[in-house]
Amino acid sequence: MGKVTVTLYMEEEDKEALQLLADAEERSLSQMAVLIVKRAIKQAQNDGKIPPIRGK
Repeated sequence: MGKVTVTLYMEEEDKEALQLLADAEERSLSQMAVLIVKRAIKQAQNDGKIPPIRGK
C-alpha cells in the first residue's frame, strides 16, 4: 500500500507543541503526527472501537 497525502488544520499552539514533541524525539513534524495517529488507531482497535484492518 502506498503513502497518501493528508492535509489537516490545527491551532497554531497545537502545531507548535507538536513540533516541540517532534524535536524532543528527533523526528520530523510529519513523522511525529503519523506516529501519534498510528498509536490512536492501535488503541481504538485494542479497545474494540474499530475493527483491525485486514493485512496488518
